[in-house]
Order: sequence, then C-alpha cells, then structure tokens
Amino acid sequence: MKLQPFQRFLGKEGIDLAIIGAPDPTITYFTQQKFSAAQLAISPSQAALYVSTLDPKPAQKECSVLSLKKGWLKELQKEHPHPKVLGINKEQLSVASLERFQKTFPHAKIKDVGEEISRLRSQKTAEEIRRIKRACTVTTNALQELLPQLEKKKVRTEQDVAFFLEKSMREHGAEVAFPSIVAFGKNAAIPHHQTSRTPLRKGLLLLDFGASYKNYCADMTRMLSLGKPSREERQRYAQLLAVQQDAIRSVKNGQPYAALEKGVRKNLGNDVSYFIHSLGHGLGVEVHEAPSFSEEKKQKVQQNHVFTIEPGMYFPQKFGLRIEDTILFDGKTKVLTKAAKELIKL
Repeated sequence: MKLQPFQRFLGKEGIDLAIIGAPDPTITYFTQQKFSAAQLAISPSQAALYVSTLDPKPAQKECSVLSLKKGWLKELQKEHPHPKVLGINKEQLSVASLERFQKTFPHAKIKDVGEEISRLRSQKTAEEIRRIKRACTVTTNALQELLPQLEKKKVRTEQDVAFFLEKSMREHGAEVAFPSIVAFGKNAAIPHHQTSRTPLRKGLLLLDFGASYKNYCADMTRMLSLGKPSREERQRYAQLLAVQQDAIRSVKNGQPYAALEKGVRKNLGNDVSYFIHSLGHGLGVEVHEAPSFSEEKKQKVQQNHVFTIEPGMYFPQKFGLRIEDTILFDGKTKVLTKAAKELIKL
C-alpha cells in the first residue's frame, strides 16, 4: 500500500534508508499483513521485510522477505554500509531501537519520516475505502442483531453486550477493531469506561464499538434507552444529535478539522464544559490515526479522508451521551456507519 510513493519521497528527500520497526502499524499498512515481530527496511530503490520465524513466511511482491534473527541489523548493514541519512517513524520507535540503529549506523543523520507516513496513510485508496465500508457494515449489523437480545433480556450485563457484539463481528468475517466500550447509566459519564459486569436495568446504555475488516477499522457509538428515558435524557440527546448532524453537514474540502471542533463547541454554548474530548480522529489500519482535529496539527479535510465525528456530553454520577459516525469525504460527505441515530428505546 503506497510503498512506491514512499520510496519516491525517500529519494526526493535524500534519505538513504528508512527502518520501520514493530510494533509500528505502518508495517501492516505497507505489507497488508500482521506479524508477531517484523522490521521493514526501505531504500529509494528496494525494500526488505524481516519476519520472525514464528510467523508464516508471507508472499510479498514489492519487497524481499528475510528472517528476523539476532543478527538482522548486521545483515542490513552489509546491504547499506554507509547511509548518510536514516529515516525513522519517531512516534512509533522505542528509545532502545533508536539506540541500536545509531550504533549500527553511527555516521548517519537521523530524520523523522512520520509526517509523510501519516499523510500517505490519511489519504485512502479505493481498496482501503472498500474495506472500511465493509467494516462499517459489519459494525452496523452487529448492533441490529443485538437489539432483539436486549429486548428478550438474553444479555444482562455490560460484558454480555460486549461479548455479543464482538462475537457477531467475528461471525461476519471481521475482527474487533478495539475493546468495545459498553457503559450503562452513570458508567457512561466516563468516556473510556472499562466494560464491566454491571447489570443492565432501566436507564441509558452507551455502545462504542467497531469491526476491523482486512486490517481496516470502523468506529461507531450509539445510545440505547432501556425503558422510557427521562425528560432530561431526551432533551440532552436531542441537543447532542442536532450538534452532531450540524457538524457532519459542515464538512467541506479544505476545511481545518480544528474549525469543525470549534463549531461544535460554539453550538453547545453554556453546555460546552460537558464535552471533554476531541471531536474525532482519523481511521485506517489504526482506530486512531491521521487526520487529527488538534489545532496544533493544522490538518484540513482532503479528498479520501476517513474520520469520525463524535461529540459527547458527560454528567458525572448521572449519565453520559456520545454519538459517533465513521465519515468518508470523497468530494461529498458520506456517513459509513448507517445505524439509525434516534434514541433507541427498548
């Protein structure tokens, strides 16, 4: 996936060799495979994938496949004895690995190539979009299969719900993109609540989950009401849904992601203090990747970006609300997670 454009970038920037080390998911991006341990060495003209002998030997067209054994760096040094510039993905590299690279190539200048990797990964190909769409379909279907189970009270705790969703996603040929967040009642006021054995009763239930199809992630959050919701719960949910839908309508080519978030915070008015996290994040081989909504990153909406829009409101010791969709911008704004967004009453 875009290995050749990355090699052209290395040549243009005068980078003789770049090493992408496990567990950097960029290895999965470039090879479209997952390994228990691997290193990817890329020069402007060739690439070598070093894979643990504990993994099956992969078939790769664009790079040679070698054994990842104790002396792999010395083997690499024989192929590239005197690189002047060595590229690394700084955010994903451990200090120990960096020190080993510096010891092996003591005269090489170290240059971070992480920004270019993020840029390549953020602009999805047609095949990547196809996989993300499939992951979103599997995610939506899992929710539809869950609803009758809740109505019949066949799932009784947060963990029961999470197990059912994850089983459904796997039965439909996908994996779980991240540990599902199932939060009932006041637990939903904690955005990253760890799913527990809390029993389900009357109240609001937050579901934040997603499938991964052929390494590409979906992410969706929906709210359910077990029993009749209170007037406050209905009003707060309607308020948040209007804000989320307005944010989706506001997406335009070239628009700063930070401006989208500012718009949501403005729309929340005096209630903005209840919104305590970012508006969204990019999706791909990782569930959180570029593009970023951070004002510091200064990233803008571009063709074939995939990202989430997920405003939330959290009322400690009472309840929490979040509505999240996976969005594709391909010249038009398309919602890929198609589950209904009215407050589902069971």
